[in-house]
This record gives sequence, C-alpha cells and structure tokens, in this order.
Amino acid sequence: MMDKWINKFQRYPKIYALLTKASSSEIFRRILRGSFWNAILNFFSKGISFVGTVIIIRLIGKEAYGEFGMLNSTIAMFGMFTTFSISQTATKHIAEYRSNNKPRAGRIIGLSFLFSAALGFLIFLVLQASAGYLATTSLEAPHLEGSLRLMATGMLFGSLNGAQYGVINGLEAFKENSFLGIVLGISLTLVKIGLTYGYGFNGAVLGMTVEPLITYLATFYLVRKLLYRSSLQVLFKGALQESKILFNYSLPSLLSGLLIFPTNWYTMSLLATNKQGGYDDLADFNVANQWFNVLIFITYILVSSFLPIFSDLWARGEIRKVNQIVKNASWTILGIFIPISIIFLIFGEDIAKIYGAEYAGVGLLIFVSVFTLIPQSLAIVLNNVLVATGRLWTSLLVFLVWSITFIGFTFALLSYSSMGLIMARLIAFLCYLGLLFFIYKTYYRKSVLNLQRS
Repeated sequence: MMDKWINKFQRYPKIYALLTKASSSEIFRRILRGSFWNAILNFFSKGISFVGTVIIIRLIGKEAYGEFGMLNSTIAMFGMFTTFSISQTATKHIAEYRSNNKPRAGRIIGLSFLFSAALGFLIFLVLQASAGYLATTSLEAPHLEGSLRLMATGMLFGSLNGAQYGVINGLEAFKENSFLGIVLGISLTLVKIGLTYGYGFNGAVLGMTVEPLITYLATFYLVRKLLYRSSLQVLFKGALQESKILFNYSLPSLLSGLLIFPTNWYTMSLLATNKQGGYDDLADFNVANQWFNVLIFITYILVSSFLPIFSDLWARGEIRKVNQIVKNASWTILGIFIPISIIFLIFGEDIAKIYGAEYAGVGLLIFVSVFTLIPQSLAIVLNNVLVATGRLWTSLLVFLVWSITFIGFTFALLSYSSMGLIMARLIAFLCYLGLLFFIYKTYYRKSVLNLQRS
C-alpha cells in the first residue's frame, strides 16, 4: 500500500527519491505506522470531543463554563500526573524488554498496575479530604465541593488507565488503540451531551465522571488481548524486584506532574479570583486553551512512536539516527504550526463567534494560544530524548524552571487578565525550549564522542 502511494510522486523526481529512501528504513515505517494510526485516532476523537465541548459551552453558559473548566483543571492537577508518571515508565521498559526478556517485561507491567492503583487511591483519598477546603478557599466557590468529590471517582479510574496506556504504547499497538479510541470518543461524547442537555451543569459533571470509568473497562479488555498476542503475562509475583525503575523513572515523572498540573491549576485560579468577573475571564482563557488542546494532537501524532523507538535506538548505540529524527521532526513542526498560527491571526475573531456573542474579542487570545504550540511542540520532541535515555531527573529540573517562570510572569502580567495568563505561558515555554535545546546539544555531543572512543 505504501509503495503504491509513493509511486504517485514519480513525476516529481526529488520528492519521489526522498520518499523511496525513507520508506526503505524500518525506523521510518515504525514512525509512520504509529503516526498514521494516532492521526486517525486524534482526528476523530479530538474532533468529536471539540464539537461536544462547544455544544456543552452553549448549554451551560459562560460563567458556568468557567467553573466547569476550573473543576476539570483541579481534577487534572490531582489525577493526570499519576497517569503521566507510570505511562512513560511502562512504555519505555516494555518497549525495551518485550522481545528479549519477557519475564522482566511481565514484572514491570505488574509493578505498573500496582503502582498506579496505590497512587491513584491515595490521591483519591487526598482529594476527598480536601474538597471542601479547595472549593471554599482556592476556588472561592463552595457550591463546587460536591462536584469535586464526584469527579474524584472518575480521576481514580483515570489514574489506573495510565498503566494500561503504557502497555499499549510499549507494544506499539497503535492500530488497535485507534479503533477503540474512536468508538469511545463518539459514544462518550454523545453521553456527555445528553447528560448536559438533561441536567445542565450537574449533567456535565456527571459526564466527566463516567467517562474515565467506561474508558478503563474498555481499555482493560484491549490490554488483555494484546498481552495474550505478545505472549506476555502480568507478573505480580516478583514485581517489587523492579522497584528501582520507580525511583529512576516514575518518581521524577511523578514530580514533574506535581509541577506541571498544579502550576497550570494555580495560574488559572489566580485569574479566576483576580477580580469580580474572574470566572468570565477564565472562560475566555478556556476557549482559547481549547484550541491549544485540540491542535496539540498534531504534535502527539508526530511523536507518538518516538519514545519506544528512541529507547530502542539509544540502547543499540544508534545515536545519530535519533538526532536525525529530532531534526526532521523539528522542521516538520515549524512547517505545520507557523501556517496554522497565521490562519488564526487572520481569522481568530471569526472563529471566536462559534462560541456565541459573549466571546467577542477573544480572537487575539486564541491566536497567542495557538502560537504557543510551536515552542511547546519542539520541547516535547527534545524531552522524549531525555526520557528515552533515562535522564528524567534532568527533565524534572527543566520542568521546575518552566514552573517558576510561568508563575512569575503570571503575577507580573495578571493585570492584563486572560491575555496576561496566555502570554505568561508563552514566555515560560520559550524559556523551557531554550534550556532543553542547550541540554540536548551538550548531551548529544558527549554521547557521540563516547561512542567514537569505544
């Protein structure tokens, strides 16, 4: 199928030669396979979710959507860092040992499941205990306490999903995951819209609660099928033998999550409580941020297979191939997001109209949010190299710089309301990218020299 597609470019000799050379590479085929299926998944699931969110925004109104966005951010702060930490750990090590050391891969899977369950339940208890304080003090909205407690249940199952997605990505089962994601995306979006239409704000909260539960059950079935096909078993006995990877990989990833999500949540809470009508400003930010979250899927499509491939190549000493992938990915990101940013600069106000008349004047905000995708996407590529090579503590230090920069500039620019918050995030990602690039180039040169000496 690929050859037939490439043959269509025979009238363009240079492009045809480039595609022919690339297609002969097994690495290229692995990247293309992962990117293709993740593109299918994200195109349908993110597109459907986007449409569903627009409908929900219109159903519950602007101020309620500001509160709803703050609830989601709070739950993300508590829950997503557990998913982030264990998913990356499982992906890297399963990709590394799935073929040449199946018992160890099985123990790592078992450890991942145990760790995600224990950590998820701990965070669930913390959120239940602190919901009243958070709603009253941090959010200045005591009526949201019940919603926080309810959504904490969904967060628990979301954390369990982290280990399962680590298995799926580690086995590079992108096709199966895409089919499942599309079915879930369509069905769950319809469920959330129906609940919101019937029960308003409370229905929207209930929809966000049942979504991770249903996703967990469906993903559990897929993971069992994949493990059987790969002749892998989940080994809980002896799983603690692999606990060293929790310190080397999961702990720094966990701490990174403790920086990323609370930082996002804290800066949003500063905006929401900055002045009267702060939740209206937060609604503007959430609308702009929705485009950021929708379009970032392009980057994740591109890099979806990078972590297992980088881990494999670096373990075999093929460092220059990693560097070539990084260069090509960086140019691709610039070629995609610069034109997209220009489109949003020109048509931003027209795009804002789809949310209703209340969002007039948000066009420039949407443009800046979309433009921020450029430094963040480039940084994601470089950070994948750090993770693949086991430099997660270095990655954590870079995240710390990002967090301090983001919070500092938020305080400095908060008088500009939602635009100040968007600009603070842009500045933070630019600093983050610059530091990552310096670390990557230094580490790459050192690794090449060591390889030449050996």
